[in-house]
Amino acid sequence: MPAGEILFNGDDDARIAKHLGSRRAPDSTITIGSDRPAALARTTMTFAIGLLIVLIIWQVFAWVYNDVLDRAVLRFPAPLETFAMLWDFLFEGRTLLGYTIYDHIMASLGRWMVAFTIATAVGLALGVVLGYSTTLFPIGIVPVSVFQMIPGLAWLPIALLLFGLGSNAAVFIIFAVSSVVITIGVAGGIRRVPPVVIRAAKMMGADDLTLFLKVLIPYATVDIINSLRVGMGSAWRVLIAAEMVVGTGIGLGYAITMTKDLLNYVGSFACIVIICIIGLLLDKVLFAEVEKYARHRLGMEEGY
Repeated sequence: MPAGEILFNGDDDARIAKHLGSRRAPDSTITIGSDRPAALARTTMTFAIGLLIVLIIWQVFAWVYNDVLDRAVLRFPAPLETFAMLWDFLFEGRTLLGYTIYDHIMASLGRWMVAFTIATAVGLALGVVLGYSTTLFPIGIVPVSVFQMIPGLAWLPIALLLFGLGSNAAVFIIFAVSSVVITIGVAGGIRRVPPVVIRAAKMMGADDLTLFLKVLIPYATVDIINSLRVGMGSAWRVLIAAEMVVGTGIGLGYAITMTKDLLNYVGSFACIVIICIIGLLLDKVLFAEVEKYARHRLGMEEGY
């Protein structure tokens, strides 16, 4: 046997295997607990503090208006009396303009859902086309930008000419405002994809459909979600304004206008509180969670 050569037979192999098997590797697994409960607690706490600040400002303003300035003819509703009336609307069956508060909520949500669904479909389609086509974008973005300059209620004359008074006019105004916001956001998100990534995908043989589905959409996902989030907020705000002026006959915006005319400012404030609660739920719960999930799936955020 040459020098330095070591010969192992079958028995040696068995002994070595037994020896190695008897040695347990140290447990090198690091268990990392999810920080989601802690993050949720922090988010809840910061939200509660912010909400408390709003309530304090509201209470101080009502106290100054009612007691310091002593404007006793029309009292500024304070938080406690507003929430007391809200409780009556929600749980005591008190009606508002002949309808329950749930009827007003469902009427407003129904208009919002119809208008926002149509706006989402149109905004996504136009945004994708404009964002993907470098030829159409310079031309198509001009009318979109022009429409964006029109404030929500400035669409009122067009809505009244097309649909007259009623729910259809409100739906049209919501659609006109939110669809433009979504279109611009989606187009901008797709156009933000780095050109080097597109060239690399084409060099690897990606066709147009693969490029669109596997490169452009994943890169633009967060921007698309944000555009839907902003469009949702715009749609909800302009819905209330539209209901105030187009004579829908039912809805939260209509209820605010009518209670104000009847000098029932506490009722108006109760409706405003409901509007804020629904808007916060849509934005901070629904769309915020969708955005976090998308960022996690794209590797942009941990701990989901």
